[in-house]
Amino acid sequence: MRRLLPFIFVLCLGLPAQATNVALVIANQDYETLSDARGANAVSATRETLEDMGFHVFTGEGLSAEEMRAQLAGMHERIMRDGAERVVVVLAGHFAQSRSGAWLMGREAAELGLALTDGQALRLDIVLEIAGLATEGAMVWLADSGTSLDLGRGVEAGLPPRLMVPQGVGVVRGRADHVVGGLRATLRPGTVLASVVDRNRNLTGEGAIPALVPFLPDGFAPATRADLRVFAAAQEEDTEEAYQAYLDAFPNGQNAQAARAALERIRTSPERVEQALMLTRDERRAIQNDLSVLGYDTRGIDGIFGPGTRGAITNWQRQNDLDESGFLTQDQIFKLAGQGADRALALEAETRARREAEERSDRDFWSATGAAGDEAGLRSYLERYPDGIFASLAQERLGQMVADAQEAAWRRARDVDTVAGYEAYLDDWPDGTYSAAARSRLARLQPEPEGPGPEAAPPGQERAAVARARAEEQQLGLAGPTRLLIEQRLARLGLDPGPVDGVFDDQTRVAIAQAQDRFDLRQTGYVNQDLLTMLISNLFREFFD
Repeated sequence: MRRLLPFIFVLCLGLPAQATNVALVIANQDYETLSDARGANAVSATRETLEDMGFHVFTGEGLSAEEMRAQLAGMHERIMRDGAERVVVVLAGHFAQSRSGAWLMGREAAELGLALTDGQALRLDIVLEIAGLATEGAMVWLADSGTSLDLGRGVEAGLPPRLMVPQGVGVVRGRADHVVGGLRATLRPGTVLASVVDRNRNLTGEGAIPALVPFLPDGFAPATRADLRVFAAAQEEDTEEAYQAYLDAFPNGQNAQAARAALERIRTSPERVEQALMLTRDERRAIQNDLSVLGYDTRGIDGIFGPGTRGAITNWQRQNDLDESGFLTQDQIFKLAGQGADRALALEAETRARREAEERSDRDFWSATGAAGDEAGLRSYLERYPDGIFASLAQERLGQMVADAQEAAWRRARDVDTVAGYEAYLDDWPDGTYSAAARSRLARLQPEPEGPGPEAAPPGQERAAVARARAEEQQLGLAGPTRLLIEQRLARLGLDPGPVDGVFDDQTRVAIAQAQDRFDLRQTGYVNQDLLTMLISNLFREFFD
């Protein structure tokens, strides 16, 4: 903005000489003792508007009574020295009234009563009298805070219903924001004050409110200065809203053509062209997918055009000799979709050919290894093709081989029924299906310990533990019916106890060990209290079920 000031100054020098227009703008929002007059500072913005229209402005915010009188005195001296065609006064803050007059309270104002009010406030009748010195017209705008205050005896808060307004002076009162809007509207050349007041029900006028004569005539020259300032601000912001605001204020301004050209530039920019397409989230995902298929990294396919997608679009535009804007037109979207579809078909054909080649290799290797049915061939196939065409079949055959080998090992151990036989089984299958039975049989085949001294522990089961397990079962004193019941329960659990005759033979011991394993108990092959409890509790559960 500052770099435009020399040009504005030269422009102003070229304007025809005019009599002085003077303004006074006082905004008292912050008070030392009284509550703040919220919104009053909004009228300070009118200073720039008045200066744009060629007014010499005396102004201040949060002024004391003495400071307000000093500003008023400055305006008065200027009028008396140079004359004034037009005078504008804008006052905002806490007002006070009595039967003798009205005041704008200074920032130091307190609840002092009528006798001291003149010392802490600015008299409105003096303001109106000085404004009446204008030769062409005067406007006084009053923005009362509307706050209820206790100002002491003889003084009330607010403005009186009517003021003693000199001839030629118009007074408009209202809320601060409406006062600002009304004043700006009135300062447009060719606008009459009465039309502004009539259009805004929140403004009240009295005194000289012309209905035919505009406050500023059409073609008022200082408007050129405002034209330049508003257009410069629009250029600095460089947005559609800013240029449109300029054209709304100056539809026939000296920069109107440039503003319309700037608007056209913005509205036809690549970004706006893409926005006008109103792409849905799914359509954006499709565009990202096409870019990805063509090898451009969009950093995700989420329907959001962030830096990754914009960069991918730019790279695609560069490769296709298009304007590298990073934004798409409708024709570009169609072209991209066609390229993406062609590339997708090519990739699909490549994938199909690669898959067919892999399947041929898979089948050929199966024929050379696993098809023969031996363990080495099956394992070789699974090592190369763990998820191959024949992987399930190979695993099934290997599993059957393992099961057959274990069954054969167990049959051999049972056939010889020796310590060495069962130890050989356990060496090969320590966690096999029959490991519990093998350990139980081993315990029975081991020789009884001689004397109470320490004993050597057989493989898989300490001999002392076997002796303790046998003693625990003996202490239970299991009678014949109880033994029958235990064998029945073992059979009911799907375990094979041998003949249900109340005699605990080797097969019964194997079944007992298997039941202990099922109930997460220590496997001994002998009944203890824990196993007996589990068997009986299962009996009761079945009964009640």
